[in-house]
Amino acid sequence: MPIERDTFAEVMTGFPTGVAIVTTVDSEGRPWGLTTNAVSSVSVDPPTLLVCVNKTSRTLPTLLERKGFLVNFMAAGSEATCSKFASRDSAEEKFSAVSWDVSEAGRHPILREEAVGYADCITTQEIEVASHLILVGEVRDGAPLGERRDPIAYFRRGYATWPSASALK
Repeated sequence: MPIERDTFAEVMTGFPTGVAIVTTVDSEGRPWGLTTNAVSSVSVDPPTLLVCVNKTSRTLPTLLERKGFLVNFMAAGSEATCSKFASRDSAEEKFSAVSWDVSEAGRHPILREEAVGYADCITTQEIEVASHLILVGEVRDGAPLGERRDPIAYFRRGYATWPSASALK
């Protein structure tokens, strides 16, 4: 018998994770996006990562249609943007609240002013697991951004700042 849902959620909130906003565009060029902390590097050869997306996400159909996405790794101070992209607000409402431009490789939205880096991917696999789809993406482009920015973390159902990289040296 599996662990109770609430107990499992409580266990997982004690594990700090980074926060990302996954973006894409639909066939008409309209931007879509969602906040997630379920992102992981898979391989460096070839550069591959994965992102888990709830099957009820309104962004998922566009991610599946587009077969590509961009992961914005968010910086400390981006709490309002992360919360906005985690909401059920329309895509128009989400993107009207932020500054963004598009990547060269996939033409996906980059949140340069609020990210520590990004990875632009083409989807190579879709794996259904319980309530989510795991999208595996081969990274076609990416870059670190804002070298002096600290990343944002999600911990105990709230946002926090990771220790400064300079403090870890």
